[in-house]
Amino acid sequence: MKIATWNLKRTLPQSPQATLQSPWLQRINAAIWVLTEADLAITPGPDYHCLASETPLQTPGEPWRWVQIRVRHWSLRPVPTRAHATTASGLMHLSQGRSCLIYGTVLPLPDNPYPDPDHEQAFGTALGQQQQDWLHLQTTYPEALLIVAGDFNQDLNVLPYYGSRRNKQALRHALAAANLDCLTFGDNDPVRRLIDGQHSNIDHICVAQSQAVQLQRTFAWPPNLEELRGLSDHFGVGIEFSWP
Repeated sequence: MKIATWNLKRTLPQSPQATLQSPWLQRINAAIWVLTEADLAITPGPDYHCLASETPLQTPGEPWRWVQIRVRHWSLRPVPTRAHATTASGLMHLSQGRSCLIYGTVLPLPDNPYPDPDHEQAFGTALGQQQQDWLHLQTTYPEALLIVAGDFNQDLNVLPYYGSRRNKQALRHALAAANLDCLTFGDNDPVRRLIDGQHSNIDHICVAQSQAVQLQRTFAWPPNLEELRGLSDHFGVGIEFSWP
């Protein structure tokens, strides 16, 4: 199974930037997408079901959403989350009686006051809410594979790249407490491999430890910083895995 996540930087559908992004969305050919800061009109294809977070309070009436989950082949049943504007979650039923929970997220920027007016606490406040979601979902749907993906606005590698030491430690602890493995950092960080260690990934894909998932590969696009200019300020990130 292939799952990918990409921050599209609120690109307008008819813009030159969207024209450059569209071939990548089709080329990656993921079965599951978690798109962040994306316009609802931008889609990887007509055969994808869409589940999106609620309209941001700061920009009512605008057609972009913090989180969109787009799934091909399966239907998505919405599952409630605590942060309606910056997260979305859906349950999909696979073959052989299996099910999968997709949880899409955007965590605050290090200097972003949302959702807490104390800038230093914004990330921790949002992370605490989401950790409660992750634990609740695994308790409510114990047989489902929980996948958490999106824009975490924080690297997890040893050498600092983006975010803060405090937020990095908080994220590590939250994932561990929720029994989630991040598959896109360290030796598996595809952005770090792509840019020869000069950058680290801040868009992650995490899976529940309770399920026997076998990671096959991680990947990122475009292939270099020069091609990234004009596309987004985030590399796209994906994984391929099997679930025996």
